Amino acid sequence: MSKLSVCIVSRNDDYGWNLIERSTHCLNSMISTFDEVWYVDWNSPLEVGSVINEIKPNLNLKGNLHHIVIPPDIASLLTNNDPDAAVCCEVLGRNIGIRRATGDYIVSSNIDIIAPTRKDLDEFIKTSDINTFYTISRRHIELKPLDAWFGKNKNEMIEPIRGALIVNSKERHFDEKVTAGDDYSLINCSGDFQWAHKNIWNTIRGFEEDLIYVLYSDTNVQKKAVMHGFDLKAVYSPALFHIDHGPGGAGFMGGINKRTNDMNRAVNFQHETYNEEDWGLANTEIEYEVL
Repeated sequence: MSKLSVCIVSRNDDYGWNLIERSTHCLNSMISTFDEVWYVDWNSPLEVGSVINEIKPNLNLKGNLHHIVIPPDIASLLTNNDPDAAVCCEVLGRNIGIRRATGDYIVSSNIDIIAPTRKDLDEFIKTSDINTFYTISRRHIELKPLDAWFGKNKNEMIEPIRGALIVNSKERHFDEKVTAGDDYSLINCSGDFQWAHKNIWNTIRGFEEDLIYVLYSDTNVQKKAVMHGFDLKAVYSPALFHIDHGPGGAGFMGGINKRTNDMNRAVNFQHETYNEEDWGLANTEIEYEVL
């Protein structure tokens, strides 16, 4: 059986609404499904700390959650003290997790996602190609009915709950291009669940680490996969679920982030992988706890 890893980056700033509830549902699903979960807390205010510290009592911990904290001073240093850098710099945080993941397959996902079941992912592997980079389209769910299904048992992310989600949701077919010449986005919000064999991630050297602002980095990493000779495919199963958090746009629409990556740089002008060999701070020892 293949070993599966997932990497998630977030910041404890209540982006959208009900971050605590969303994080709990997300991480319990990831812990249940994956052999290894890498959660990178990026730049959370010191006065609140990582969201993991708040939700730990409601997590079904089983020793596969790896928790890394990048505090504000280090986050600022890693983004060259750029005041316009994303307050939660996903490309750097994702690469830190991806570089340390040990799974045969590695998924880059978000804190708003409820993962497919392990059984469904194992079935997906049987029909997947190790030389294809996949982006799996999400289904939409509201938090209120989700809480109603859970009742008081917030920490019980079990298969019957995900079965109920499948019945009460629909496939989301929402194609998208972000700029002329974009043949790589394939679906709207392509970065919610990006799946690839570890050899693909290593070959393309993860996400481009100069894209420190918001937007377009998920499309960029898919172009990089194609650029390096891998296939790219959007699929609509197995089912995974996005919990509504209000206005999106990586915080740009709500004014949290002030600057976006240049879409031409991210898509049309990406001709090679510019990351160094030590992408993901590979040569830097980073402390983490295993829960």
